[in-house]
Amino acid sequence: MGDSRYKRVSRILPCLICGKPDWCSRTFDESISFCARITDGADRLSRKERWGVFYHNRALFNQPRKRVGEPKNHLKKSEDIPLAPLEIRDFIYNSLLRLSPASRFESLTTGLRGLCERSLTNYGDYGGLPCSADDRKYLAARLRLLFNQNFPSFVRENHKGLAHIPGFWTDKQGEACLWQTRDSKQPLLIIPYRNPAGMIQACQIRFTGTLKPNKKRYLWLSLPKMNSAGSGTPLHFASWKTFEQSDPKKPLLITEGALKADVTTRLLPKFYSLAISGVGCSHELVVNISRGKPLYLAFDNDYQDNPAVLRQITRLLKLRLKNGDGEQTVTKILTWSRDDKGIDDALAKNQKISEMTIPNWFSTLDENCRETVRKVWTGD
Repeated sequence: MGDSRYKRVSRILPCLICGKPDWCSRTFDESISFCARITDGADRLSRKERWGVFYHNRALFNQPRKRVGEPKNHLKKSEDIPLAPLEIRDFIYNSLLRLSPASRFESLTTGLRGLCERSLTNYGDYGGLPCSADDRKYLAARLRLLFNQNFPSFVRENHKGLAHIPGFWTDKQGEACLWQTRDSKQPLLIIPYRNPAGMIQACQIRFTGTLKPNKKRYLWLSLPKMNSAGSGTPLHFASWKTFEQSDPKKPLLITEGALKADVTTRLLPKFYSLAISGVGCSHELVVNISRGKPLYLAFDNDYQDNPAVLRQITRLLKLRLKNGDGEQTVTKILTWSRDDKGIDDALAKNQKISEMTIPNWFSTLDENCRETVRKVWTGD
């Protein structure tokens, strides 16, 4: 039986699944991990937060959950609210970007680490959440009116209404709300995740300015704890405007996070750029989409110092080789100076981006990293 006591992850002992030092937790004996970022490949999802629950000791999986010692907040029951159809989500999110565009907020566009600094001048493709909770509530009220007017049949048949769209919920007075009830110090950037046709499936938000070490910079615009639908972990097709042309010779580039993919689309147009929401997410989707196409991986440089990230990259490579005709198609790793963590940072500085075959990339790893790769490659 696993140890019933739980502890938060830290920089010294990061999450065994996503490799990050915050938010996630595990048992003291490391038999179970609760990952706040990765759900792909999880044994199950926690009921309320919808975190990925990973059993490292497989014998525990069939035991009653209360005996496993799962933290109380994972046992609380909440109503699962299904997602609204894509056409409704796309309409509401596009309306949100129109009513509250990123261009309203200088800090999001021309400010430090803003869109302009990332070579993204298409400000209309992004939105901004106001600092004031009252302003966000006013936005929610306007969007609910549009929602009711344009989709009356859905509203009649689904009593939760706007709450079927991640990020929106209804308070005790029945008023529509958007995001959290407290004010923020700075406006939040809204980043859409688009499908191959350009329709918005879900949105992330990015916090600007200096954050405390235990705070995440990116979050889904989603509040399941407030009885709102969850976003899931969709792919973002940054090159959606040209993706449907289906040039079989044009390679796919996979990175982590929509902004990075948008930057590579702008600065590396020779690729079709896609983003996964986390390095451990959507592996099967990536393999299916890239089948028969050259695939280039452009994940952050921290995989060399983070075994959990390296394991996820290796799992993706292994899955492509096993199920995605990887032997017949090109698969390469993009690398750059380790002074820059992400490919977007490297491109902003005009750093050289190198292409490496998998064997050559493996040869650049130190022995500890190689051993991590070997264990995943030879394991189940």
